[in-house]
Amino acid sequence: MDKETVSSTTPQVSSVIHATKILEFYAAQREEYLSLTEISKALHMHKTTVYRILRTLQSVGWIEQSSANGRYRLGTGILLVASAVSVHRTTRSLIAEEMRKLSELHNETVVLSALRGNIGICVDMVKSRHSLSISPENGYIVPLERGATGKTLLASQPQDVIHMILGTYPSDEAAALERQLRGIQRDGYCISESEVDMGVAAIAVPLPLNDCTYTLTISGPMERLKQLGYHVLKESLMQTANSIIQKSTYLDRA
Repeated sequence: MDKETVSSTTPQVSSVIHATKILEFYAAQREEYLSLTEISKALHMHKTTVYRILRTLQSVGWIEQSSANGRYRLGTGILLVASAVSVHRTTRSLIAEEMRKLSELHNETVVLSALRGNIGICVDMVKSRHSLSISPENGYIVPLERGATGKTLLASQPQDVIHMILGTYPSDEAAALERQLRGIQRDGYCISESEVDMGVAAIAVPLPLNDCTYTLTISGPMERLKQLGYHVLKESLMQTANSIIQKSTYLDRA
């Protein structure tokens, strides 16, 4: 059987379709945690069906449940799967090598992030060798309204995507965030201090590639990054981003 015949004759598995709808629903939400009732009502699925799917996804780490309130959120399993396909294979090793060079140059953590649905995620990371460094792993959620990484990631998206995501925020918060995004688009970078984690600074620049636009970030303890110089780190980030863009363009043409 050829591929086309298989796709047109093989029966679909309804439970798998329901599971993907639940995961896609999470990607379209601003809230990190959702209740069983919220998911059931929004997707018009019976509570028992939703519960069984959530429990199954939880068993493999794609969904996590809060012990405090019983609500559910995306687990690291699904985010790690997303990160594995977030960078085109022809450029993945190139980006990793350039990130490694940048991290070794300043001995600070370098992060690559992408937007998936309405959610920002870390798709790759090269950690600092310092004993005091940021601790998250690949796949962690990047808030779009706080910090250099999330704001730069959002500012770098097409205008219709920006407006769609801003529409999920209260009007006053959306207006303030939109003003910040315009500044990032004008300057080509963003610097933040203690916006996501207290005492942590970050400098981020956009990394536009053929498949989508990513964000490249250097982050670490604020005082240490200040000593290195925000301007120096910003210039290094921009040079690295430009190098990745030029080399990936060559690979795409080869």
